[in-house]
Amino acid sequence: MNATASTVRATGLYRRLQHESRAAAADPVGLVTMLYDGLETAVGVLGAMIRQGQRVSATEPAHRARAILIGLDAGLDRDKGGDVATALSRVYRSMRRKLDDAVSANSAEGLAELLEGILTISAAWRQLR
Repeated sequence: MNATASTVRATGLYRRLQHESRAAAADPVGLVTMLYDGLETAVGVLGAMIRQGQRVSATEPAHRARAILIGLDAGLDRDKGGDVATALSRVYRSMRRKLDDAVSANSAEGLAELLEGILTISAAWRQLR
Protein backbone atom coordinates (compact mmCIF):
# COMPACT_ATOMS: atom_id res chain seq x y z
CA MET A 1 0.00 0.00 0.00
CA ASN A 2 1.41 3.39 -1.00
CA ALA A 3 1.29 6.18 1.53
CA THR A 4 -0.17 9.44 0.35
CA ALA A 5 1.56 12.72 1.09
CA SER A 6 -1.11 13.59 3.66
CA THR A 7 -0.64 10.24 5.41
CA VAL A 8 3.11 10.78 5.56
CA ARG A 9 2.61 14.30 6.97
CA ALA A 10 0.09 13.04 9.54
CA THR A 11 2.44 10.25 10.61
CA GLY A 12 5.31 12.73 10.99
CA LEU A 13 3.12 15.07 13.03
CA TYR A 14 2.02 12.20 15.27
CA ARG A 15 5.64 11.18 15.89
CA ARG A 16 6.65 14.77 16.72
CA LEU A 17 3.75 15.12 19.17
CA GLN A 18 4.63 11.78 20.73
CA HIS A 19 8.25 12.89 21.23
CA GLU A 20 7.17 16.26 22.62
CA SER A 21 4.85 14.53 25.09
CA ARG A 22 7.64 12.21 26.21
CA ALA A 23 10.00 15.16 26.62
CA ALA A 24 7.50 17.15 28.68
CA ALA A 25 7.07 14.25 31.10
CA ALA A 26 10.75 13.24 31.31
CA ASP A 27 13.20 13.93 34.11
CA PRO A 28 16.69 15.30 33.25
CA VAL A 29 18.20 11.81 32.86
CA GLY A 30 15.23 10.83 30.70
CA LEU A 31 15.72 13.89 28.50
CA VAL A 32 19.40 13.09 27.96
CA THR A 33 18.48 9.49 27.20
CA MET A 34 15.99 10.72 24.59
CA LEU A 35 18.73 12.84 23.01
CA TYR A 36 21.03 9.83 22.87
CA ASP A 37 18.22 7.82 21.24
CA GLY A 38 17.91 10.49 18.57
CA LEU A 39 21.68 10.68 18.12
CA GLU A 40 21.99 6.90 17.76
CA THR A 41 19.21 6.91 15.17
CA ALA A 42 20.67 9.81 13.17
CA VAL A 43 24.18 8.33 13.05
CA GLY A 44 22.76 4.90 12.20
CA VAL A 45 20.73 6.39 9.33
CA LEU A 46 23.82 8.18 8.02
CA GLY A 47 25.76 4.90 8.01
CA ALA A 48 22.94 3.15 6.17
CA MET A 49 22.76 5.95 3.61
CA ILE A 50 26.47 5.64 2.88
CA ARG A 51 26.24 1.86 2.56
CA GLN A 52 23.48 2.44 -0.03
CA GLY A 53 25.81 4.66 -2.02
CA GLN A 54 24.41 8.04 -1.00
CA ARG A 55 26.32 11.20 -0.09
CA VAL A 56 25.41 12.34 3.43
CA SER A 57 26.78 15.86 3.66
CA ALA A 58 24.08 18.50 4.15
CA THR A 59 21.41 15.90 4.93
CA GLU A 60 18.80 16.13 7.66
CA PRO A 61 20.27 13.24 9.73
CA ALA A 62 23.72 14.91 9.63
CA HIS A 63 22.25 18.22 10.79
CA ARG A 64 20.21 16.47 13.49
CA ALA A 65 23.21 14.53 14.85
CA ARG A 66 25.32 17.69 15.01
CA ALA A 67 22.52 19.67 16.67
CA ILE A 68 22.05 16.96 19.30
CA LEU A 69 25.77 16.94 20.12
CA ILE A 70 25.73 20.74 20.41
CA GLY A 71 22.62 20.53 22.61
CA LEU A 72 24.16 17.90 24.88
CA ASP A 73 27.24 20.08 25.31
CA ALA A 74 25.24 23.27 25.87
CA GLY A 75 23.00 21.53 28.41
CA LEU A 76 25.85 20.58 30.72
CA ASP A 77 25.70 22.23 34.13
CA ARG A 78 29.33 23.21 34.47
CA ASP A 79 28.84 24.69 37.95
CA LYS A 80 27.32 21.55 39.46
CA GLY A 81 28.99 19.06 37.12
CA GLY A 82 32.57 20.18 37.72
CA ASP A 83 35.18 17.85 36.25
CA VAL A 84 32.56 15.45 34.89
CA ALA A 85 30.88 18.24 32.89
CA THR A 86 34.27 19.40 31.60
CA ALA A 87 35.16 15.86 30.51
CA LEU A 88 31.78 15.34 28.84
CA SER A 89 32.16 18.65 27.02
CA ARG A 90 35.49 17.46 25.60
CA VAL A 91 33.87 14.16 24.56
CA TYR A 92 30.97 15.95 22.83
CA ARG A 93 33.36 18.27 20.97
CA SER A 94 35.43 15.27 19.89
CA MET A 95 32.29 13.49 18.70
CA ARG A 96 31.31 16.56 16.66
CA ARG A 97 34.73 16.55 14.99
CA LYS A 98 34.43 12.82 14.25
CA LEU A 99 30.92 13.35 12.88
CA ASP A 100 32.06 16.22 10.67
CA ASP A 101 35.06 14.23 9.42
CA ALA A 102 32.99 11.10 8.70
CA VAL A 103 30.26 13.08 6.96
CA SER A 104 32.68 15.08 4.80
CA ALA A 105 34.58 11.88 3.86
CA ASN A 106 31.31 9.94 3.44
CA SER A 107 32.88 7.29 5.70
CA ALA A 108 30.69 4.46 7.00
CA GLU A 109 33.67 3.27 9.06
CA GLY A 110 34.05 6.67 10.73
CA LEU A 111 30.34 6.73 11.56
CA ALA A 112 30.51 3.18 12.94
CA GLU A 113 33.38 4.23 15.22
CA LEU A 114 31.41 7.29 16.34
CA LEU A 115 28.31 5.19 16.97
CA GLU A 116 30.34 2.80 19.12
CA GLY A 117 31.38 5.71 21.36
CA ILE A 118 27.83 7.05 21.49
CA LEU A 119 26.50 3.64 22.53
CA THR A 120 29.09 3.39 25.31
CA ILE A 121 28.14 6.75 26.82
CA SER A 122 24.44 6.13 26.24
CA ALA A 123 24.65 2.86 28.18
CA ALA A 124 26.22 4.71 31.12
CA TRP A 125 23.38 7.26 31.11
CA ARG A 126 20.80 4.47 31.04
CA GLN A 127 22.38 2.95 34.15
CA LEU A 128 21.59 6.17 36.04
CA ARG A 129 17.87 5.33 35.84
